[in-house]
Amino acid sequence: MSENPYSYQRVDLERLDDDSLPDRKAAGPGAVSHGVRWIIIPISIVLCIGQALLTIAACNISIVCITPTLIAVTAFSTLFVIVLLINPLLRMLRVIRPFNRAELVSLFCALLVTSGISTFGLAEQLVPLVAAPWNPEWNTPQRKWDTDVLPNLNRNLYITDTKTILEFRKGLRSTRDGQPIKKPKQDADWGQKKDYYWKIFTNIQWKEWIRPLAFWMIFVAATYGFFCCLTYIVLRYWWKREKLIFPLARFSQALLPEEGHKSRWLPTIFSKSGFWFAFFLSLGILSWNALVAGKVVVGLNPILLGMGSKDVREILQNGPFEGLTDGTFRLMFLIIFTAIGIAFLLPLEVSFSVWFYFLVGKMIILVATWMGYGRTGADFPTDPSWINNPVTAQASGGMLLFSAVSLYRCLKDYYLLSVGRPFAQRLKLSLPVVGMVVCTVVMMLWLNWNRLGLGWALLFLAILTLLTLGLMRVVAEGGIYWFQSHMSFFHTYKMFGLGKFLTPVVVVPLLLIYWVLFVDLKTFMAPNLLNAARMEGECKTGRAKFHINLWLCIAISVVVALGFAIFLAHVRGAGQMHPWFYRSGPTSVVDAARLAMSDKSAFDATTVGWSGFGAVWVALSMFLRRSLFWFPHPIGYVMLISPPIAMLWFSFFLGWICKKIVVKYGGKKTFDAVRVIFLGLIFGELIATFVWPTISLMFDFQATGITLNRYSP
Repeated sequence: MSENPYSYQRVDLERLDDDSLPDRKAAGPGAVSHGVRWIIIPISIVLCIGQALLTIAACNISIVCITPTLIAVTAFSTLFVIVLLINPLLRMLRVIRPFNRAELVSLFCALLVTSGISTFGLAEQLVPLVAAPWNPEWNTPQRKWDTDVLPNLNRNLYITDTKTILEFRKGLRSTRDGQPIKKPKQDADWGQKKDYYWKIFTNIQWKEWIRPLAFWMIFVAATYGFFCCLTYIVLRYWWKREKLIFPLARFSQALLPEEGHKSRWLPTIFSKSGFWFAFFLSLGILSWNALVAGKVVVGLNPILLGMGSKDVREILQNGPFEGLTDGTFRLMFLIIFTAIGIAFLLPLEVSFSVWFYFLVGKMIILVATWMGYGRTGADFPTDPSWINNPVTAQASGGMLLFSAVSLYRCLKDYYLLSVGRPFAQRLKLSLPVVGMVVCTVVMMLWLNWNRLGLGWALLFLAILTLLTLGLMRVVAEGGIYWFQSHMSFFHTYKMFGLGKFLTPVVVVPLLLIYWVLFVDLKTFMAPNLLNAARMEGECKTGRAKFHINLWLCIAISVVVALGFAIFLAHVRGAGQMHPWFYRSGPTSVVDAARLAMSDKSAFDATTVGWSGFGAVWVALSMFLRRSLFWFPHPIGYVMLISPPIAMLWFSFFLGWICKKIVVKYGGKKTFDAVRVIFLGLIFGELIATFVWPTISLMFDFQATGITLNRYSP
């Protein structure tokens, strides 16, 4: 009996990316020709160590952060050099096989995920904080740390020895037996300098540092594990079901070699003249500005990249639109090439949402000033750990709802995926969920050790989970690479008056714990883990080697970053290190903890109302977008919790309007040609923001403003 010609085999959506399927056996851009060699692991480790050392040195000597955002310029610069120079050289010599696509992905992801550990992600937040509370220079009677803060802290997490703290703050100037350590002259030979640095290293009170840092590492390791498990819970649904584009992963893949074209020595993008024109345009402009800032070029002005908030204030002050000025979300018009390029790669609805809702937020404050509630944005304060204004309160409620719905959908998909499968497959699918539960329990017990009850610890971690998930989502869908968060457990604590149930004594240590990993989220590891997993899944690098490489690099980067930060502070004196990390930041968070003791807990109906309105608006947006496709995407609304949107919005507008014109008046060929131009703008800026801070460190001049962490006065 012949087969029914109208019967079709059901497609298994889980095997669409399986290279064993007949239609995917041919080599293509995502195929792996030779597998991943073990040599990639030591190479990645060496590069990650170099990244940590360079980043900390540049941050504290030149006061320039090389990797201050989710985009790791060291990773992109390394990838750029390998595919443009090293791989062609290896092809020509024919001694060692060039790095293939999968190996480059593994190396790139290791640098990407570890890039933030040296600064906002861990080391520069934790090291100064460990020595802050008992610092006699800061712990003065006027600050009242002795009475309100120190009795409530877990002494195991901090250095309490005054001598060790002063050596850290002022620099190590004598050995343990009292012999002076003389700093060699600048023109001294390397042997003298080596002896000097060795004396510093061997006379640091390492035991005083290792003990508190070891206790901190329990929480840090559990948090990193939690991020990884959450990544694999949401990745399948976001990638294969919702088809999110992961823009930060996508534009990095433009530099990868095509495995199916062995005759091509360079990635296709390098053969496009439009790419090189835009590349040298952005690189040239930023290089000129670096030379002017470093006074290498004297008597000439930098090329202005937009209008700062100071100029906007001068135009609008004393007029009806003065309410648009000042405050945390200052109005400015900055041109950031990377943001313009990313916005061009996004769906129009997403890039539109980012700039549209920023302007909506500004209009809310403007209307409030017209109603007499203030004069400028400065009269509507908001901060990362305690205070919300009407705009950030709305965004906070929207973010909680947005994240909760996303988590529910992912967990539901995870459950449905396991139904009817063999036990072995169900066990494999459940590993991320089990891992997340284990990490959550470890974090809860650690917080309980710091005087927080298990129920409150669970609530604290639940809000952190929703915040983490929401930020992962906006990166995966919107490509937003630079943010902070004015939504936290402490905002919830304050607006609902939870001090009636949770004593402020417990909030004090919790604020310091929150500071280390969750206050300044510019280099938040969770979204980078998600992008790394996305790239690994597409390029089929071999999950075992990929994760061995990744987690070895993370562990070694943590040790090197912490150790080098401590060492450099003893060489220079922490007082001479980066002023935010080593002075303003630690004192501000301990002062905030002291103020928490005097907080009069009361239900804030106004803030709760704004937050509830934000949740309702996001729910309404998600519902209406099912039928009204023109309705604004909520991603820009929830990102109003992040002040850096004030720096990014105009560049997103420029990218959106450019894509709008190209899509309306050009075809696919036109779009592809224009797309490489915007990729060139991105890579030109990324190379500039790596090269010039590195040069400034080597030749001791200030490359001011050549960074992705670009603020405007």
